[in-house]
Amino acid sequence: MSPDQIVADSLETLLDLDPDGFDELTPLSRLEGWDSVNALRVLVYLEHEAGAPLDFERFGEAGTVGDLADVLAAALGAGLPNGAVR
Repeated sequence: MSPDQIVADSLETLLDLDPDGFDELTPLSRLEGWDSVNALRVLVYLEHEAGAPLDFERFGEAGTVGDLADVLAAALGAGLPNGAVR
């Protein structure tokens, strides 16, 4: 499963979101239920899925759903190739 799909699944499950209600460009602040407690829940879930810790600073700086996928991809060792743009 791709980092994008893992993040989408985690948000759908943990925040009870409609999968059609957000995409990679959606600001996290626009997600219903996104707050500090749910952010930590998502962090723990993603770390479990990655089997490795995520960069907490990058996680905290993530502004969009796509940014979360990038943080997860880095933890999975599947970062974007040099020069790739999301």
